Amino acid sequence: MEDYKEHIATCFRLIAEKQSKGSIASWDTNDYKKLSELVKESSGTLLSVSTLKRISGKVNYSSRPNNTTLDALAQFLEYQDWRAFVSDQEAIQPRKEKVTNSGVWPKFITAFSLVAAAIIVAFFLFRNEKKIHYVSDDFSFESRPVSTGIPNSVVFDYDASSAEDNAAIEIQQDWDESKRIQITKSDSIATSIYYRPGFFKSKLVVDSIIVKESDVFITTNDWMGMIEQDPRPIYLDESDISDKGKISISAETLAAHNLDPRTSKVISSFYQVKDFGDLYTDDFEMSATVKNDFEGGVSACRAAQIFILYDGGAIGIPLAKKGCVSDLTLMTFDGFVDGKKNDLSGFGVDFSDFVELKCISKSNKLDVVLNGKSVYQMNVPDSPLKIKGITIHFEGAGSIKEVIFKKSEKIIYSDNFLN
Repeated sequence: MEDYKEHIATCFRLIAEKQSKGSIASWDTNDYKKLSELVKESSGTLLSVSTLKRISGKVNYSSRPNNTTLDALAQFLEYQDWRAFVSDQEAIQPRKEKVTNSGVWPKFITAFSLVAAAIIVAFFLFRNEKKIHYVSDDFSFESRPVSTGIPNSVVFDYDASSAEDNAAIEIQQDWDESKRIQITKSDSIATSIYYRPGFFKSKLVVDSIIVKESDVFITTNDWMGMIEQDPRPIYLDESDISDKGKISISAETLAAHNLDPRTSKVISSFYQVKDFGDLYTDDFEMSATVKNDFEGGVSACRAAQIFILYDGGAIGIPLAKKGCVSDLTLMTFDGFVDGKKNDLSGFGVDFSDFVELKCISKSNKLDVVLNGKSVYQMNVPDSPLKIKGITIHFEGAGSIKEVIFKKSEKIIYSDNFLN
């Protein structure tokens, strides 16, 4: 049955109306990026721009989207799930007009009323059109970090003179809408501070519409250790993490900062963000040997998360004790996979010893391998995306023994922490 295509078309028509951005057919990539962020906020599910373009019909795609994707779209429209959305649409019947023939005067009044209503609606539509329609080419927006390392201030050079005088103009650091700073159209320079390394898509926002984006690449000099806190993490010295053939953040280091993973959630992180050269998502192998070193209290699950950063996003591999896999969330190129709705038991590990993780990408598939066993496969985008870094996070304390990146069996990057 092809009914689902009609429901999807209706869904995107309603989404376009909600966004006040015109027909989906006129949307550009920025519109889809904005929708991706809003859907994640409303549903907790991240749908990539390519996924949204495929299912909206922007590009040719014949397969039926999975239920998680459809549920996320329905939840953005404030339905419980896709089934509830479909049921509601099928319950809507076309309204039949009652035809009467009671003379010319009522017909004249009706016709006049319709024309007047159309004029009023058109007046307000055209009056407001200028406020919501901005052309990206009318704006400029560039960014440049002032140094390497963290924290790092970023200078934004912009031209927003095409915005209306009373427009709300902001710069957004990354995907998080809460990280916005107010700017004015009369200025041309603004600055913002980044407390973590990574690859970010900063945005110039006018009246809640993203008009321009600029890549912000905050690199590390080498492996960097930190204890996560908002808004500013605790930065650790190299001597705090170096540990005889491995890097680690120990329980003793946490205690030195008055933190106890037994009584509160503490996240220890390692960042290696750099230009790896000719390394892309379509052909690479990453291996990392990791261990969560803390067990007990609120950190009993011994969770860990490994993120491979690429141009425009990241994939995230979760690990934890076998009994805790329901709480895990896998981050793929297409979105999130929730452990409460999917079987992620393959990501349950025994951290009494180091665990070897491999991510092997070839032929548009990425294979996740744990201790020599394949536990999950995900689709890889057709267009190669440049790999920008790796971050590894532990609930409590944790260690890394080795990290290697390869391309076609050739080692691109390797660190066994012996030096």
